[in-house]
Order: sequence, then structure tokens, then C-alpha cells
Amino acid sequence: MTWPASASGGRVRRAAARATSALIVGVLVLAVAGCSDDAGSEAADPQATAQAVQALVDRGAAELAAGDLDAATATFGHVLDLDDDNTLAYYNLGLVAEQSGDLDRALDHYDAALDSDGEYGPALYNKGILTETDDLEKAVDLYEDAIAAQPEFAPAYMRLGFALDHLGRADEARPYLERGLQLDPAMAEVSIPDYAADLGDTP
Repeated sequence: MTWPASASGGRVRRAAARATSALIVGVLVLAVAGCSDDAGSEAADPQATAQAVQALVDRGAAELAAGDLDAATATFGHVLDLDDDNTLAYYNLGLVAEQSGDLDRALDHYDAALDSDGEYGPALYNKGILTETDDLEKAVDLYEDAIAAQPEFAPAYMRLGFALDHLGRADEARPYLERGLQLDPAMAEVSIPDYAADLGDTP
């Protein structure tokens, strides 16, 4: 499960397509009603541009939530036309790519989101899930950063605990799993990732 679409720009310290049974936390983004300048106007009003970007992010988030991936892709592209360093646009394009099954492209978008804001928790968390199959130790680092960014997000604690336990670090894993259950008792129903299958090991 991945962290859902996002429409708010709150900073979160670092935060996935195949999470076996973790929460999908997509946060939908806000979209914008554009603003037009008079032919003779000098520069675009920064506040008006920001409002337009937010409106577009909103619209893209709604399109993504409705499953209209083509429309969401186009809308977030318009966001980047107005603001080429927009964290939310890159993050949500990562979600679109994940839902389309293009995990490499999803990672590229999450990396772009983190280039824009290295402490954006949802991107850290989702990137961690996508990184597990190739580099579980790196995924551990990403989950740690995601927790630092979003201390109340239970799935990150569970994901980190499962990874540490699989790496033979059970003593380190236990407090994270306990904290995840404390934050959200429903995490008791989450399935442990099948790392053996994911990593290509024999069962």
C-alpha cells in the first residue's frame, strides 16, 4: 500500500507500490483556477500564480482519486508548467506511475519530489516500499526518515519493523512494531511482506 495523493504542502521528513498490506495513504493534491494577465500587464502576480497552482493540484488530486490517470497526468503537468519545482506535482505523478505499473518512472517522480523537498514524508515512505526488493537496508533508512517526518504514521513503523526483523535485527524491530500497533491497532491485520518472493529467493 502506498501513501495516497497529497494536496497539502506540509513538510514531512522523508517517507510504494507493492506494500503487501499496508495502508494506502494517498493524499490528493489541489488544483487551480488559472488566472490571466491583461495584454499589457507586467509580471504575473505571484499570489495569483500560487492560487492557480493550488487549484490545479486540487483538481489533479480529485482526478487521481477518481481513477482518471490520464487527466491527472495532464493536470499535474500543467502544475509543473507554472511551478517546475512543485513537490506535490512530482509526488502525485509518482502515484500515477505506480498505479499504471511503471515503478521505475514512479521512483523517478518520487526522487524529483525529494529533490524539491528532501523532507517530504509521503515520497520517502513510498520510495521505501519500492526500494525494498533491490536494497532492503536502504529502505530501512527511508522508513526511518519517514518516521522522523511523520511520527504518527503507523504503517511506516510496521514497514520498518518488518524490514528489520527480516534482516535479523529482531531486537531493533520490536519497538517499531509495538509503536505501530499502539498508533493504530488495525495494523495487527497487516500482512508481513513476502521478502523471499519479492527478492527472488527460493521459498
